[in-house]
Amino acid sequence: MLLKRLKIETANLECGMYVAQLDRPWLETPFLFKGFEIRDEKDLKQLRHFCKHVYVDATQGSVPRDRVLEARRREALYAKSLDAPATRLEHVSRPSLQRRLFDAITRLDRTGTLASFFQTKHYRNVVPTRLEAPKAALAYDTAATVLNATLEQFQQGRGLDAARLKSVVAPLIDSILRNQDSMAWLVCLRKRETAGPQRSIGSAVWAVILGRHLGFDRSGLDTLALGGMLLDLGNAKLPRDVLLKEGPLEDVERAIVKKHVAVGLELVNKTPGLNADVIAMIQHHHERHDGSGYPKGMAGADIPVFGRVAGLIDCFDAMTTKRPYAPARSAYDAVRELNSLSGTLFQRELVEQFVQAVGMFPTGSLVELNTGEVALVIEQNRVRRLRPKLMLLLNPDKTPVSRHALMDLKAKPAGGDEDEARWILRGLEPGAFGLDPKDYFG
Repeated sequence: MLLKRLKIETANLECGMYVAQLDRPWLETPFLFKGFEIRDEKDLKQLRHFCKHVYVDATQGSVPRDRVLEARRREALYAKSLDAPATRLEHVSRPSLQRRLFDAITRLDRTGTLASFFQTKHYRNVVPTRLEAPKAALAYDTAATVLNATLEQFQQGRGLDAARLKSVVAPLIDSILRNQDSMAWLVCLRKRETAGPQRSIGSAVWAVILGRHLGFDRSGLDTLALGGMLLDLGNAKLPRDVLLKEGPLEDVERAIVKKHVAVGLELVNKTPGLNADVIAMIQHHHERHDGSGYPKGMAGADIPVFGRVAGLIDCFDAMTTKRPYAPARSAYDAVRELNSLSGTLFQRELVEQFVQAVGMFPTGSLVELNTGEVALVIEQNRVRRLRPKLMLLLNPDKTPVSRHALMDLKAKPAGGDEDEARWILRGLEPGAFGLDPKDYFG
């Protein structure tokens, strides 16, 4: 039986092969996002620079399976040569104990499955959504209050209290690790309920949810949360009439808005306690994969990993937030828009991972089923992303249900003529049919 994933030395890779697993954490390389096809010599050069070997999925990519097998045979011959008696020179350049242990482990498992347990963290919800809801609300509202006070201090010419911000970031992350659905739902609610620093908290939440999905360790999640919270810090120093203008901006006004990156960057560079990745998020969150962004017009892998994450979550959060010149889009429409921008404004693999993290129908979304019933998405299905858990709100004739029953779509037939068959027909705008998701939270 042919193994799906094969361990291949990077020296034997070629364009068109599909890399499914690295020999080190994705976060330590430009190839952060789980799985990609080698497209050009630049990809090959970077792989050979960062990795000794990778795991190629023989069922994906444009390279014929036979060529992948041939590369694997060359790898087997190389591994066999390693078993020969070592020369004195080989002893001089012997790898570290940690490296030898890791190589020994991966040699026992050519698919990379075993190795993955040593490289990434795997998170899952450990508390029901309804039980986490009050803790999520407390963490969110505390963070919003502290951030608002911090921005007021900044406007008054005082510095940034990084330690205080970090103290409110921790409970936010803790809640997301226990149950990300409660916090995702809450972000949607708070944006509709109040004004204030909701956009910045939303960016922090989406960043942590993505990092959780990618298996970031705690320090990485801390960075994502703090960086997401500070992306638009520079706006506090810009003219309010420009930021709140309804309608399209003039060229001069657009140039003023773009200055928020430099203003924010100047402040954080003077603030002790912020690492380089937080600063990279602020500096690069308006750069775009195709080079069309600002301030430097960077493209592709030249944009730091944390900058790429920041750009994507900032865009998603902006689309789902009411702005002076545009209404808030539904989370479903925002996800569809990101999919359309995949490979142009944003890295394709990054968009794929984000959609997997939040779901095609994010938690808090209103949806209509094939039966005409209307429901609220209350929890994601991590395996089948189009089959989340729902709370039924309206009957097929759009009258309120007598009881808000829960429906897990993964337990229902996904098609056919069966009476029990259920699937999501479309996403609905916030407030559709007069429904307010806040009435069902907690």
